[in-house]
Amino acid sequence: MAYYWCSFFSPCGSYGVADWFIQLGGFGCFKYGWNLPSLSSAAKFEELKKAANEAFDKQEYTLAISLYSKGVTLYPHIACLYGNRAAAYVKRGWDGDNYAAIRDCYFALKLDPEYLKAHFRLAQCLHKIRWLKEAMECLSVIRRKFPEYAKTKTFETFETDVKVACFADMDIERTDTESDDESTLSGATAASNSVNKRRSNAAAKALLAISDQEKAWRAAAYDYEVRFCGHCNTTTDIKEANFFGSNGQYIVAGSDDGSIFIWDRITTNIVRVLRGDESIVNCLQPHPSTCLLATSGIDPVVRLWGPKAEDGSREDREIHDSEVAAVANQRRMNADPLEIMLLNMGYRVPGMLDNMSDELEHRNGPDRSIVQCRTS
Repeated sequence: MAYYWCSFFSPCGSYGVADWFIQLGGFGCFKYGWNLPSLSSAAKFEELKKAANEAFDKQEYTLAISLYSKGVTLYPHIACLYGNRAAAYVKRGWDGDNYAAIRDCYFALKLDPEYLKAHFRLAQCLHKIRWLKEAMECLSVIRRKFPEYAKTKTFETFETDVKVACFADMDIERTDTESDDESTLSGATAASNSVNKRRSNAAAKALLAISDQEKAWRAAAYDYEVRFCGHCNTTTDIKEANFFGSNGQYIVAGSDDGSIFIWDRITTNIVRVLRGDESIVNCLQPHPSTCLLATSGIDPVVRLWGPKAEDGSREDREIHDSEVAAVANQRRMNADPLEIMLLNMGYRVPGMLDNMSDELEHRNGPDRSIVQCRTS
């Protein structure tokens, strides 16, 4: 097995060595960019909120979430930051984003129980994840606290949607029989309706079928404290995540796309993405006393990463657009495992996961050809 020394990154000031490791390439703005001594705290808050709102308006939801996350770290007692981040989570729609939005609405309402948007957004998120009883309870609270808003078309339409979903779930639990009205329909129409109803009920019953053991596990489960998104872990079960930095201020983890993801532990924002392997990064271990990170994956090498001389050069293994990598990993986590295996082998599956294939082609470089799969 070969050992590669991948030295890079230059010191950027008087911060700790691990901060040098992260800061090159502009990512330091996440940690230090808003510490502007010439601005008052209120002015900094308004500037941060404005930047986040502008990103939201431009549909740059990941950037908006990062800025709102920075905001709730600096100003944890301002409800609108949680409420706005919840809206960005809903719009982005990654795995787990709806639940993260529910948590943010909960925190916002703890700070401001009269926050109407947080009440309504909480009901919407509960409806999306099919917690219909809880959604109805939220609507009851809104009707009691905000009677004027309960008369609006928006509220009434959404309340109708929740009630329809509740009745649909009640129908699933009933015996699958034909209604009396259906007997008046023509034979073909009645048969078609019966087939559609049975198909719908069978699919819904499968979703609702939860074992007693699963119910017990869920009842005893703990909620998470913080959430780090962007990487993918579906191909191997030996991936590591580790603390990094003199104070454990960063989290590092491997990914199925061959990347090393580095997050700020406090804000949970991605601060750096590096290409650590041509296939998968599994192991990451920081040195206990110096700024050094060892990584390995499928490649027959162990890579050592450390600070680089301050000469202005950039590391060619840096992935500059972390959002593109994160979005590709979202597709990867929801794709067919066979397709992912073929993509990792260099095959292109026609008409499927085109953006991910492009990302893999860019990562592999011009010297590695993409093999086309024949359609069946």
